[in-house]
Amino acid sequence: MMVFAIMLLAAAQDAPAPKATPAARDPNRITCVNQVKTGSRTNFIQICHTQAEWALLKSENRRVVERGQANRGMKDE
Repeated sequence: MMVFAIMLLAAAQDAPAPKATPAARDPNRITCVNQVKTGSRTNFIQICHTQAEWALLKSENRRVVERGQANRGMKDE
């Protein structure tokens, strides 16, 4: 009985970690996010984009923030 328990523990430790499915990396997979509508606590708007579109939105937002931080303190003349 003790040998069986040891073998079971050894087998559990040798099990490979689950890998991400190919669908998780698919740039055409559509993902939806619920966003709270401005002025309301209970009314949500569902925004859906493909993974590629979400990546583009993220990079564009990052670029805008970095540009704003780089121009901080500069005066228009």
